[in-house]
Amino acid sequence: MRGVRTISRLIAVLLPTFIFGCLGPASYDSSPNAIQRAEVLSKNEYSITIEHSTWGKKIAFRLADEHCKSLGKIAVYKGSSQQFGPDVISTWSCEK
Repeated sequence: MRGVRTISRLIAVLLPTFIFGCLGPASYDSSPNAIQRAEVLSKNEYSITIEHSTWGKKIAFRLADEHCKSLGKIAVYKGSSQQFGPDVISTWSCEK
C-alpha cells in the first residue's frame, strides 16, 4: 500500500507541472514544442520572418532578438498576418 500512495503523490505533483508547463503561454527562454510553436521561415541581414502559435509568441520574439543581435542590430517588430490555421506569421526588421 505504501508504494501505491507514493506513486499517487508523485503523479499528483508531476502531472500538473507537466500540463501547465506545456499548455500555457511560453516564457521568453522556453524552447518550442507542439503547443508553444515557433519556426523561422526566412531570415537575412535585413529581416526575419517567423511562424508561431499564440502561445509561442515570446519564443518568436526571442528568436528574432537573437538573429538581429548576431548582426549587431536590434529587432523591430513590423506586424503579423493571420493564416487560415491557428498560427500567425510575424516579421521583424533588423535595424541599427
